[in-house]
Amino acid sequence: MAEMQGGTSRRDTLKLGGAAGAFALLPLETLQHAFAMPSEMAGLPWANRAMRWMQVAFTEDNPIDYDPQFWFDLFKRTHADGVCLSAGGSFAFYPSKVPLHHRAKYLGDHDIYGDMSKGCRALGMNIIARVDPHALSPEAFAVHHDWCAYTEDGKPRRHWAAPDLYVTCQNGGFMFDFMPKVLKEITTLYAPDGFFGNRWAGSGMCWCNVCRTKFRAATGFDLPRSDEHDDAVTRAYDEWDKQMRWAQYTLWNDTVKAVKPDGFFCPNGHMSDPRAFIPLVAIDRQGRSGLTPPWMNGKYAKQARSVSGDRPVAGLFNVGYEEPYRWKDSVQASPEIESWVHSGMAQGFRPWMCKFDAKVIDPRWVPVVEKIYEWHWRHDKYFRDTENLARVALVNSSYAYADDLRPKVADAQNGYYQALVESRIPFEMVDDRLLDPAQLARYRVLVLPNIAVLSDAQCAQLRAYVKAGGRIVATGETSLHDETGKRRANFGLADLFGCDFAGKIDEPVHNSYLTPRPPHPLVRGLENAPRIIATVEQLHVTPHDKAPQPLTLIPSYPDLPMERVYTFVTKSDISMVFCREVGKGRVVYFPMDLARTFWEVLSGDHLLLLRNAVEWAADEPQPLNVTGPGLVDVAYWRQKESLAVHLVNMTNPMTMKGPYREILPAGPYVVTMTLPPGVKPASVTLLESSQPAKYRRDGDRLIVDVPRIAVHEIVAVDLV
Repeated sequence: MAEMQGGTSRRDTLKLGGAAGAFALLPLETLQHAFAMPSEMAGLPWANRAMRWMQVAFTEDNPIDYDPQFWFDLFKRTHADGVCLSAGGSFAFYPSKVPLHHRAKYLGDHDIYGDMSKGCRALGMNIIARVDPHALSPEAFAVHHDWCAYTEDGKPRRHWAAPDLYVTCQNGGFMFDFMPKVLKEITTLYAPDGFFGNRWAGSGMCWCNVCRTKFRAATGFDLPRSDEHDDAVTRAYDEWDKQMRWAQYTLWNDTVKAVKPDGFFCPNGHMSDPRAFIPLVAIDRQGRSGLTPPWMNGKYAKQARSVSGDRPVAGLFNVGYEEPYRWKDSVQASPEIESWVHSGMAQGFRPWMCKFDAKVIDPRWVPVVEKIYEWHWRHDKYFRDTENLARVALVNSSYAYADDLRPKVADAQNGYYQALVESRIPFEMVDDRLLDPAQLARYRVLVLPNIAVLSDAQCAQLRAYVKAGGRIVATGETSLHDETGKRRANFGLADLFGCDFAGKIDEPVHNSYLTPRPPHPLVRGLENAPRIIATVEQLHVTPHDKAPQPLTLIPSYPDLPMERVYTFVTKSDISMVFCREVGKGRVVYFPMDLARTFWEVLSGDHLLLLRNAVEWAADEPQPLNVTGPGLVDVAYWRQKESLAVHLVNMTNPMTMKGPYREILPAGPYVVTMTLPPGVKPASVTLLESSQPAKYRRDGDRLIVDVPRIAVHEIVAVDLV
């Protein structure tokens, strides 16, 4: 819920990236329990109520150079109802009496946390206290060498960005003795509603004597020196680390609750133990950089919701620049901030602005944040979602993949995500640990983009889903590896795919092609294409029968010298897709990395195949159809007394290489929404345009004209 990890190892990246924040590694039984909770139990009442969050991360000089009234006025103007304030840990922003709790350099007799907390309470805001325990002061190190993290060669680890400080050990006395005293003191003095722990789980592996002794006692092993994920000692370390984090989380959470029974501790990053229940989920993905697409914030929201159920989920953003250089005191362009935040809000995030440093050096961010929050407040009821009406779900993999598989899985997921966004197919995400019938019943189609690792039990769940009438679309190595990452002799879902793995994968494949074979719906739109590009990875498979398939392979042939760029194989019967009806369901399987190659190349022909696969599998109209120009991300939500269609305009030359310089409005659009049974519209309004919509009924469909989208239009349907 604050700055991203600095200097992470590959193992840390596996833990912190990919799945949804604090719940990335939760096992199946816990996730089922979370989804089984009724809405009123999904969080504390105030957590369910608070919709707009602010965070002020203090710096050491803030006690003497910040203006608290600026923040109180901003909170009022933005209708913020929750705030996160830095309290203690590595630095104390209140007059702490805990020995070795390093007071901020210019704290003196000030109490910046207490003063800000008091002012926010007067505004009726809920307060979460931020603690960050990752840095160790020289004074504490002088007394407790054992609180420090050590490198593999036995040296105390200096902080990577502030060399006068040290890095704390995640398993020693700082976390398990000192920090509980800090939490108890803050709870006793100020009674915050909860705590957030930034960098609470350590900053990479520590080889200190405490870690060596505890790990050896628990496992019989010495600490691993290998960073290979399939190494037995490394796997033992990963499991031990999860147990240590559970012990730490339990201690901190119980410490808070002992003083304030309705309080809680919310950890940033991974929290893998099944017993953890966090009533307010905050996802720390503060902005984009490099080639991150603007829809990624919406993806983070979907990933979080796939495991958090009905709990409120907030999406952090900041106004400065993110990774890798982290210019926090500067300001991104307003169109970039606006587009990133609206992408998340459309998919269910509650906005959470994080400001590093309480003084305002560059105020250019203030108007755009006010604009976002005021608009969100004005249309508050249309963001209190109770159900997403999508019928398609993209499966999210929870496994920590080995180095050779990890990028393939991530890129395949992004590729199919991009294809669904471009196709304007409303979709959710499903965690692969939640494949039981109760969770899947709402979805007509599950998309598995190279979900290589699946257990036998997960394969059985997918098999039952299809035979009961569900549909799946899968690509590449889906189900070819068991839950340990070991390659199977055959696909775990071979009976659904209609083919067996023949033991060989070709990669990277150059200059290979696919032959569309109309009139199958899978190749609709490619009737005039004699061949299209194939993929970089191709799996050898043996079909179960000789039924003709609509896409076949032209094998790779030389791409140099130019005189040799031709093939004698102009047609083959090598199937590169299997479209089958299984029981009451349907299955599409591509024995190639179609989604991953699409992410790399963005071929329009591949987009057609990925879109057609979902549409053929679904064999029913989508609940939402949007026609019009450009790239638009969509979502279809239901609230207690309304329906809301979100349309986020991503039509911009900077979409695939940010940041946005300006907003380029697009339109017009026609939105066709299928109304849920028993629903009767009373009025239809365009919230961004602030005007009634022109609409008409056609049976159970509502057809709405949307003349223009600037950033984020919402078609709001109030119900009778």
